[in-house]
Amino acid sequence: MSGFDADWLARREPFDAKARDGALAAGFAQSLRPAPGGVRRIIDLAAGTGSNFRALAPRLGGDQEWLLVDHDPRLREAQAGTIAHWAARAGWTCQVVGDALEVRAGAARWCARAHAFDLAGSLDALDLSRFDGVTTAAFLDLVSADWLDRLVDQLAGAGRPLLAVLTVDGRRDWSPPMAADRPLQRAFQSHQGGDKGFGPALGGEATASLERRLVARGFAVATAPSDWRIDAADRDFLSQMVREASAVACEAEPLASAAFARWRAGREAQIQTGRLALTVGHRDLLALPP
Repeated sequence: MSGFDADWLARREPFDAKARDGALAAGFAQSLRPAPGGVRRIIDLAAGTGSNFRALAPRLGGDQEWLLVDHDPRLREAQAGTIAHWAARAGWTCQVVGDALEVRAGAARWCARAHAFDLAGSLDALDLSRFDGVTTAAFLDLVSADWLDRLVDQLAGAGRPLLAVLTVDGRRDWSPPMAADRPLQRAFQSHQGGDKGFGPALGGEATASLERRLVARGFAVATAPSDWRIDAADRDFLSQMVREASAVACEAEPLASAAFARWRAGREAQIQTGRLALTVGHRDLLALPP
Protein backbone atom coordinates (compact mmCIF):
# COMPACT_ATOMS: atom_id res chain seq x y z
CA MET A 1 0.00 0.00 0.00
CA SER A 2 1.33 3.44 -0.87
CA GLY A 3 1.21 5.66 2.19
CA PHE A 4 -0.51 9.00 2.71
CA ASP A 5 1.80 11.97 2.72
CA ALA A 6 2.60 13.83 5.93
CA ASP A 7 1.13 17.09 4.62
CA TRP A 8 -2.30 15.49 4.11
CA LEU A 9 -2.18 13.98 7.60
CA ALA A 10 -1.30 17.38 9.08
CA ARG A 11 -4.17 19.07 7.22
CA ARG A 12 -6.74 16.56 8.45
CA GLU A 13 -5.55 16.37 12.07
CA PRO A 14 -7.51 19.42 13.36
CA PHE A 15 -10.73 17.94 11.91
CA ASP A 16 -9.88 14.57 13.44
CA ALA A 17 -9.29 16.18 16.83
CA LYS A 18 -12.73 17.82 16.84
CA ALA A 19 -14.44 14.65 15.61
CA ARG A 20 -13.00 12.07 18.03
CA ASP A 21 -15.50 10.72 20.57
CA GLY A 22 -14.30 11.65 24.06
CA ALA A 23 -16.40 9.08 25.93
CA LEU A 24 -14.92 6.14 24.03
CA ALA A 25 -11.40 7.50 24.55
CA ALA A 26 -12.13 7.77 28.28
CA GLY A 27 -13.42 4.19 28.29
CA PHE A 28 -10.22 3.03 26.64
CA ALA A 29 -8.14 4.86 29.25
CA GLN A 30 -10.07 3.18 32.06
CA SER A 31 -9.61 -0.26 30.47
CA LEU A 32 -5.81 -0.16 30.57
CA ARG A 33 -4.54 -2.27 33.46
CA PRO A 34 -0.82 -1.87 34.01
CA ALA A 35 0.78 -3.03 37.27
CA PRO A 36 0.37 -0.56 40.15
CA GLY A 37 2.64 2.38 39.44
CA GLY A 38 3.54 0.81 36.11
CA VAL A 39 3.81 2.17 32.60
CA ARG A 40 0.88 1.96 30.20
CA ARG A 41 2.04 0.28 27.00
CA ILE A 42 0.09 0.98 23.80
CA ILE A 43 0.63 -0.21 20.23
CA ASP A 44 -0.73 2.02 17.47
CA LEU A 45 -1.33 0.33 14.11
CA ALA A 46 -0.77 2.39 10.94
CA ALA A 47 0.43 5.22 13.16
CA GLY A 48 1.37 7.68 10.42
CA THR A 49 3.03 10.67 12.06
CA GLY A 50 1.69 9.74 15.52
CA SER A 51 -1.73 11.42 15.66
CA ASN A 52 -3.15 8.85 18.08
CA PHE A 53 -0.21 9.34 20.42
CA ARG A 54 -0.73 13.11 20.39
CA ALA A 55 -4.49 12.86 20.89
CA LEU A 56 -4.53 10.14 23.54
CA ALA A 57 -1.38 10.49 25.65
CA PRO A 58 -2.74 13.51 27.59
CA ARG A 59 -6.03 11.65 28.16
CA LEU A 60 -4.45 8.43 29.42
CA GLY A 61 -2.27 10.08 32.04
CA GLY A 62 0.72 8.66 33.87
CA ASP A 63 3.81 7.15 32.27
CA GLN A 64 3.31 5.60 28.84
CA GLU A 65 5.26 3.73 26.18
CA TRP A 66 3.92 3.74 22.63
CA LEU A 67 5.00 1.61 19.69
CA LEU A 68 4.08 3.53 16.53
CA VAL A 69 3.78 0.93 13.76
CA ASP A 70 3.89 2.05 10.15
CA HIS A 71 5.26 0.63 6.89
CA ASP A 72 5.94 4.01 5.25
CA PRO A 73 9.48 5.27 5.99
CA ARG A 74 8.51 8.85 5.15
CA LEU A 75 5.85 8.90 7.85
CA ARG A 76 8.09 7.20 10.40
CA GLU A 77 10.76 9.82 9.71
CA ALA A 78 8.17 12.57 10.20
CA GLN A 79 7.04 11.26 13.59
CA ALA A 80 9.88 12.75 15.65
CA GLY A 81 9.60 16.27 14.23
CA THR A 82 5.82 16.32 14.41
CA ILE A 83 5.74 15.07 18.00
CA ALA A 84 8.54 17.46 19.07
CA HIS A 85 6.65 20.43 17.57
CA TRP A 86 3.42 19.36 19.32
CA ALA A 87 5.22 18.99 22.66
CA ALA A 88 6.88 22.38 22.33
CA ARG A 89 3.55 24.09 21.64
CA ALA A 90 2.18 22.52 24.83
CA GLY A 91 5.17 23.66 26.87
CA TRP A 92 6.54 20.15 27.44
CA THR A 93 10.12 18.99 27.01
CA CYS A 94 10.99 16.48 24.32
CA GLN A 95 14.25 14.62 23.72
CA VAL A 96 15.63 11.54 22.00
CA VAL A 97 16.40 8.74 24.45
CA GLY A 98 17.95 5.72 22.77
CA ASP A 99 15.67 4.76 19.87
CA ALA A 100 12.64 6.55 21.32
CA LEU A 101 11.33 10.07 21.64
CA GLU A 102 10.56 11.02 25.24
CA VAL A 103 8.04 13.71 26.13
CA ARG A 104 8.00 15.03 29.69
CA ALA A 105 4.59 16.48 30.55
CA GLY A 106 4.85 17.54 34.16
CA ALA A 107 5.55 14.40 36.17
CA ALA A 108 4.45 12.12 33.32
CA ARG A 109 6.88 10.49 30.89
CA TRP A 110 5.58 9.50 27.45
CA CYS A 111 7.88 7.53 25.16
CA ALA A 112 7.10 7.01 21.47
CA ARG A 113 9.11 4.53 19.41
CA ALA A 114 8.77 4.17 15.62
CA HIS A 115 8.49 0.61 14.36
CA ALA A 116 8.77 -0.45 10.71
CA PHE A 117 6.25 -3.19 9.99
CA ASP A 118 4.12 -4.21 7.01
CA LEU A 119 0.62 -4.74 8.38
CA ALA A 120 -0.38 -6.52 5.17
CA GLY A 121 1.68 -9.50 6.34
CA SER A 122 1.31 -11.72 9.39
CA LEU A 123 0.36 -9.91 12.59
CA ASP A 124 1.80 -12.62 14.84
CA ALA A 125 5.17 -10.89 15.17
CA LEU A 126 3.57 -7.88 16.85
CA ASP A 127 2.57 -10.00 19.88
CA LEU A 128 -0.26 -7.81 21.15
CA SER A 129 -0.05 -9.46 24.59
CA ARG A 130 3.05 -7.30 25.26
CA PHE A 131 0.82 -4.21 25.36
CA ASP A 132 -2.00 -2.99 27.57
CA GLY A 133 -4.05 -1.67 24.67
CA VAL A 134 -4.25 -1.37 20.88
CA THR A 135 -5.18 1.72 18.89
CA THR A 136 -5.57 2.67 15.26
CA ALA A 137 -6.93 5.72 13.43
CA ALA A 138 -8.29 6.29 9.91
CA PHE A 139 -7.11 2.88 8.78
CA LEU A 140 -9.65 0.07 8.99
CA ASP A 141 -11.72 1.22 5.99
CA LEU A 142 -8.65 0.29 3.89
CA VAL A 143 -8.51 -3.37 4.96
CA SER A 144 -10.40 -6.50 3.92
CA ALA A 145 -12.73 -8.82 5.82
CA ASP A 146 -9.96 -11.44 5.92
CA TRP A 147 -7.59 -8.91 7.47
CA LEU A 148 -10.16 -8.06 10.15
CA ASP A 149 -10.45 -11.77 10.94
CA ARG A 150 -6.72 -11.88 11.60
CA LEU A 151 -6.82 -8.75 13.76
CA VAL A 152 -9.70 -10.08 15.85
CA ASP A 153 -7.88 -13.40 16.31
CA GLN A 154 -4.89 -11.48 17.67
CA LEU A 155 -7.00 -9.31 19.97
CA ALA A 156 -8.93 -12.29 21.31
CA GLY A 157 -5.78 -14.31 21.88
CA ALA A 158 -4.11 -11.43 23.72
CA GLY A 159 -7.25 -10.31 25.57
CA ARG A 160 -6.54 -6.64 24.89
CA PRO A 161 -8.84 -3.63 24.38
CA LEU A 162 -9.02 -1.84 21.04
CA LEU A 163 -9.76 1.79 20.27
CA ALA A 164 -10.27 2.22 16.50
CA VAL A 165 -11.18 5.78 15.58
CA LEU A 166 -12.07 7.85 12.52
CA THR A 167 -13.03 4.95 10.27
CA VAL A 168 -15.09 6.26 7.35
CA ASP A 169 -18.69 5.03 7.24
CA GLY A 170 -19.51 5.95 3.63
CA ARG A 171 -21.47 9.17 4.23
CA ARG A 172 -20.54 12.40 2.44
CA ASP A 173 -23.19 15.06 2.79
CA TRP A 174 -22.56 18.12 0.63
CA SER A 175 -24.56 21.24 1.40
CA PRO A 176 -26.24 22.52 -0.67
CA PRO A 177 -26.95 19.27 -2.55
CA MET A 178 -26.38 18.87 -6.28
CA ALA A 179 -27.87 16.37 -8.69
CA ALA A 180 -24.47 14.82 -9.41
CA ASP A 181 -23.74 14.10 -5.73
CA ARG A 182 -25.26 10.63 -5.85
CA PRO A 183 -23.52 9.25 -8.97
CA LEU A 184 -20.25 10.81 -7.84
CA GLN A 185 -20.59 9.16 -4.42
CA ARG A 186 -21.29 5.79 -6.03
CA ALA A 187 -18.13 6.12 -8.10
CA PHE A 188 -16.16 7.25 -5.05
CA GLN A 189 -17.34 4.26 -3.00
CA SER A 190 -16.55 1.88 -5.86
CA HIS A 191 -12.98 3.17 -5.86
CA GLN A 192 -12.86 2.98 -2.05
CA GLY A 193 -13.66 -0.74 -2.22
CA GLY A 194 -10.57 -1.52 -4.30
CA ASP A 195 -7.53 -3.38 -3.00
CA LYS A 196 -5.37 -1.02 -0.91
CA GLY A 197 -2.81 -3.73 -0.20
CA PHE A 198 -4.90 -5.78 2.23
CA GLY A 199 -7.42 -7.36 -0.15
CA PRO A 200 -10.78 -5.84 -1.20
CA ALA A 201 -11.27 -2.86 1.11
CA LEU A 202 -14.34 -2.74 3.34
CA GLY A 203 -14.69 1.04 3.08
CA GLY A 204 -17.79 2.28 4.87
CA GLU A 205 -18.68 -1.23 6.09
CA ALA A 206 -15.52 -1.62 8.15
CA THR A 207 -16.76 -0.57 11.59
CA ALA A 208 -19.95 -2.64 11.43
CA SER A 209 -18.00 -5.62 10.11
CA LEU A 210 -15.44 -5.33 12.90
CA GLU A 211 -18.14 -4.94 15.53
CA ARG A 212 -19.85 -8.18 14.46
CA ARG A 213 -16.58 -10.09 14.64
CA LEU A 214 -15.64 -8.75 18.04
CA VAL A 215 -19.07 -9.37 19.58
CA ALA A 216 -18.93 -12.97 18.30
CA ARG A 217 -15.69 -13.38 20.26
CA GLY A 218 -17.20 -12.03 23.47
CA PHE A 219 -15.95 -8.44 23.36
CA ALA A 220 -18.11 -5.63 24.69
CA VAL A 221 -18.29 -3.14 21.84
CA ALA A 222 -19.44 0.47 21.71
CA THR A 223 -19.40 2.78 18.71
CA ALA A 224 -20.06 6.49 18.22
CA PRO A 225 -20.06 8.92 15.29
CA SER A 226 -16.91 10.97 14.77
CA ASP A 227 -17.90 13.02 11.74
CA TRP A 228 -15.81 15.70 10.11
CA ARG A 229 -17.77 18.94 9.80
CA ILE A 230 -16.09 21.20 7.27
CA ASP A 231 -17.77 24.58 7.03
CA ALA A 232 -17.58 27.41 4.53
CA ALA A 233 -14.70 29.07 6.38
CA ASP A 234 -12.43 26.07 5.69
CA ARG A 235 -11.98 26.97 2.02
CA ASP A 236 -8.62 25.32 1.44
CA PHE A 237 -9.68 22.01 2.94
CA LEU A 238 -13.01 22.07 1.11
CA SER A 239 -11.13 22.65 -2.15
CA GLN A 240 -8.93 19.67 -1.44
CA MET A 241 -11.95 17.49 -0.68
CA VAL A 242 -13.68 18.57 -3.90
CA ARG A 243 -10.58 17.91 -6.01
CA GLU A 244 -10.06 14.51 -4.38
CA ALA A 245 -13.68 13.43 -4.80
CA SER A 246 -13.75 14.44 -8.46
CA ALA A 247 -10.41 12.82 -9.30
CA VAL A 248 -11.28 9.54 -7.59
CA ALA A 249 -14.73 9.41 -9.22
CA CYS A 250 -13.23 10.08 -12.67
CA GLU A 251 -10.71 7.27 -12.12
CA ALA A 252 -13.49 4.88 -11.11
CA GLU A 253 -15.89 5.88 -13.93
CA PRO A 254 -13.97 7.55 -16.80
CA LEU A 255 -17.06 7.74 -19.01
CA ALA A 256 -18.68 10.09 -16.51
CA SER A 257 -15.65 12.39 -16.29
CA ALA A 258 -17.37 15.30 -18.02
CA ALA A 259 -20.27 15.25 -15.56
CA PHE A 260 -17.89 15.03 -12.62
CA ALA A 261 -15.85 17.95 -14.00
CA ARG A 262 -19.02 20.05 -14.11
CA TRP A 263 -19.79 19.01 -10.54
CA ARG A 264 -16.29 20.11 -9.49
CA ALA A 265 -16.66 23.48 -11.20
CA GLY A 266 -19.99 24.06 -9.47
CA ARG A 267 -18.59 23.14 -6.08
CA GLU A 268 -15.52 25.34 -6.52
CA ALA A 269 -17.78 28.26 -7.35
CA GLN A 270 -19.72 27.62 -4.14
CA ILE A 271 -16.48 27.62 -2.15
CA GLN A 272 -15.54 31.02 -3.55
CA THR A 273 -18.90 32.49 -2.51
CA GLY A 274 -18.84 30.84 0.94
CA ARG A 275 -21.86 28.61 0.29
CA LEU A 276 -20.38 25.10 0.58
CA ALA A 277 -20.15 22.84 3.64
CA LEU A 278 -19.40 19.14 3.95
CA THR A 279 -19.95 16.42 6.52
CA VAL A 280 -17.81 13.29 6.16
CA GLY A 281 -19.11 10.38 8.18
CA HIS A 282 -16.75 8.45 10.46
CA ARG A 283 -17.20 6.12 13.42
CA ASP A 284 -15.12 5.40 16.50
CA LEU A 285 -15.15 1.95 18.11
CA LEU A 286 -14.12 0.73 21.57
CA ALA A 287 -13.86 -3.02 22.18
CA LEU A 288 -13.23 -4.44 25.66
CA PRO A 289 -12.19 -8.09 25.99
CA PRO A 290 -14.30 -10.59 27.92
